[in-house]
Amino acid sequence: MRKRLSRWSGVLAASGLLAGCASEPVEEPPPSMPVQVSGTELDPYSMGKIRTPESVHAYYLGPYVDPQDSGVRHDAHRIARVEQPARWNLSPSAPTAVPLGPVVAVVDPAQQVGLLSGELENKIAQANTLIATLIEQNDVLQTQLDERDKQLDELSKRLSELERP
Repeated sequence: MRKRLSRWSGVLAASGLLAGCASEPVEEPPPSMPVQVSGTELDPYSMGKIRTPESVHAYYLGPYVDPQDSGVRHDAHRIARVEQPARWNLSPSAPTAVPLGPVVAVVDPAQQVGLLSGELENKIAQANTLIATLIEQNDVLQTQLDERDKQLDELSKRLSELERP
């Protein structure tokens, strides 16, 4: 009986050890991605309307001797220099939707027209009539100048005819 019991205990211990090795591998969850919310990212084509990119210029330098240490020689290489840093576009020429959340409406402050006061409308009308009268006076003066030029040409022809013997 003891033999049987020891056999069974040996078989149980071996099967317990083997069962521990046969466990399924635990899958790690994939790395969490940030949550994408519609209307919060600016597409690259509209980026220039909001912020002008920096201007980087590459220069080629030939080999030269270091001015600080004449024992050091630098090989030819290219350097990059920021000519103009990135900056915000404070006067956009086209309507721009800045991503602040879901898009409800595109507002272009350049296209909004406020109501004019009556006094301002009167001044604009006066300026328009003044401009119209100035244009008319300019046309009259121009025709008078053209007539005087013709008269001067005729007088110069007559004078040249009289001077010929």
